[in-house]
Amino acid sequence: MKIKKILIMLLICVEMILINLKVVAVENVKKVELTKNIITVNGEKITENSAQDIYFSNSMNNGGSSEEAKNLNVEIGSVITITQAGEYEFSGEKENIQIAVNANDIKGNVNIILNNVKISCEDAPVIFVYNKELNNKNCTVTITTKENTKNEIKGARLKESVRDFSDQESILYYIEKGTSDEGEYYERYKYDGAISSDVDLIFEGNGVLNLESLEKEGIEGKGDITINSGTIIINSLDDAINGCTDGESDVTINGGKVVAYLKDEAEEGDGIDSNGSLIINDGIVYAFACSGGDNGLDADKGVIINDGEVLAIGGMYEPFKTTNDCKFVQLNLLNQVEKNSSIVVVDQENKPVYGFEADRNFSTILISNDFADEEYKVYVGAKIIGEKDEYGIYQKIDSVDLENAILQENSNERGMKSFAQDFNPNQNRYNSKIAVPLITIGIIMLITIFIINFKVENPKMKFANLLIGIIIGGLITSGIFLLAIQSNSEKQFKNFDFQNYEKREFPEGLEKSKKWRNANL
Repeated sequence: MKIKKILIMLLICVEMILINLKVVAVENVKKVELTKNIITVNGEKITENSAQDIYFSNSMNNGGSSEEAKNLNVEIGSVITITQAGEYEFSGEKENIQIAVNANDIKGNVNIILNNVKISCEDAPVIFVYNKELNNKNCTVTITTKENTKNEIKGARLKESVRDFSDQESILYYIEKGTSDEGEYYERYKYDGAISSDVDLIFEGNGVLNLESLEKEGIEGKGDITINSGTIIINSLDDAINGCTDGESDVTINGGKVVAYLKDEAEEGDGIDSNGSLIINDGIVYAFACSGGDNGLDADKGVIINDGEVLAIGGMYEPFKTTNDCKFVQLNLLNQVEKNSSIVVVDQENKPVYGFEADRNFSTILISNDFADEEYKVYVGAKIIGEKDEYGIYQKIDSVDLENAILQENSNERGMKSFAQDFNPNQNRYNSKIAVPLITIGIIMLITIFIINFKVENPKMKFANLLIGIIIGGLITSGIFLLAIQSNSEKQFKNFDFQNYEKREFPEGLEKSKKWRNANL
């Protein structure tokens, strides 16, 4: 009995300690309330003292003391700057505002919690994380969407030249040095994203983040970008997500839902672009690139899809691979698919397994959706009856009519192992229409020349007729060759199958995920 009483007392003590720890954790969260007239932190008006861990100002501070540097500081109605690690919860609505993190002296994680915020900044990134050095791994920034919340943010870009500044070493932002496409040398700081960061960015939570880029990119990171959970919907005028440091910025999606969407007025841009590696371990990813020469998914060091539902469309082809047993459909189409066309993937029995309606023109497509190990076909123009979401993707397909649909074929061998040759049924029908008349006319002309040449006694005329006969014979051979290509292609053609790579287990969690990337790419 004594032992039982002791155990009960110990359990009560542990529970009290946990409750106290929870209360302390809650108290340590700085709650920032945004309204039109006032900004408060934990119920009190925000300070303007820059020595505090969170303070208010009316303009950005690039750190320079010269007049040249000061003149580059963008005037913004409200700039909330964070200077210490910790948790900062934002709620409310406000225009012309920026949440800035000066990461230069921060050690630890800054967690920006979004709790039903609606904020915008028309002259610079709306969430701006800056640091002089790109290799600063002392600080990371997490953007968390609180459960059951909807958050809307709109932001622009920042680009200024600091060449020949006397106090350039005092600038708090990372300074790029290089040569433009026009051959002009530059020294500048440049932030193209509505959310821009010089340090590693992590996105998580169980809420929704609607992000709109007013000028260029959606989310831009000079470090790694990792998405663990939450719903992130990006509408941008350039790359929706961009890990922009050459060979270093990795983009990893471990879960959640990501919609990377290029606006209709965008002139260029990938859905998700990484200058390092792009790895999708799980989650739902929809990537809609610009209708021109851009990719839904693009990465300098390769795109790896291990699991999840992925739909990526664009205008350029890039092969994908997997380190797991994930299977996917990938096509580089012979003909561009037009906007508003319906696309459906069917199995060997013509049963639909995936479908969507295109909101833009595209010529490359990647679909990964827990496919079975069998062959599938992709049709455009099918009549689909079912339920689709706001992105045109069918969540339920009741029936599909393929009578007037066009079977899509791959235009080259890349990424499609079962293609013995390029094959397009429509193109080969044109081969028949050209080749048969060509051979017929050629034979008639050859016979005519032979008869004429038999009666001609002039050696020069005989020689000229011989040359003409050789040319006509070449035309006949070309026609026969075209028919041979068609016959061989029809014989060897298969729809397509999947790339299958040796299965490897990959660890879970952010830190392990980073080690996995470093070890296996």
